[in-house]
Amino acid sequence: MMSLNAKNILIGASVIALACGIFFADNPLTQSLVPTEKLSSTPDYFITNINAKEFAENGMIQETLTATQALHYSQESRTLLDNPKVKRHEAAGSWHANGKKGIIEDGSHDILLTDDAVAVKQAIGSPDIILNADNIHYLDSNQSLTSSGNAVLHSTQGKTTATTIVTYINSEEVVMTGSVRGQYETTH
Repeated sequence: MMSLNAKNILIGASVIALACGIFFADNPLTQSLVPTEKLSSTPDYFITNINAKEFAENGMIQETLTATQALHYSQESRTLLDNPKVKRHEAAGSWHANGKKGIIEDGSHDILLTDDAVAVKQAIGSPDIILNADNIHYLDSNQSLTSSGNAVLHSTQGKTTATTIVTYINSEEVVMTGSVRGQYETTH
């Protein structure tokens, strides 16, 4: 005959097994603890204190990207940046730009800087050109900076505003569209 202590242990184990069976029958093991719709809006990884450098074939630094944080979203195939700063060196000169936020699409060398974006183009033998806008989009395919939303171009000749201002990195060409206004001063 079983002792009273062994009998109590056997009854306790049976109750626990029954409770586990009822719990797992209602909640299959394949069910996620976090709902799928919440997972789709969360980053799959993040990086802090970014300092990335890209080198040209001759070994010289071609581009530097720094940011305080990057959040990558695989569902949207893009990376969101906080406080991004980009500096790029070209044969005709260099440019650097920054914004409070930035976006890089997966597989792309283009970068969209947003929220009080500023870009400075430094061409060899020419004065600096400063662009301010809500958004500045660097397009690698045509080596351009497209400023939109309160776009302002500051140069030694004066200040020009437009809906969109496009400046090309490897030339002195600037294209302004939509409500272009300029304010110029001469010195005597």
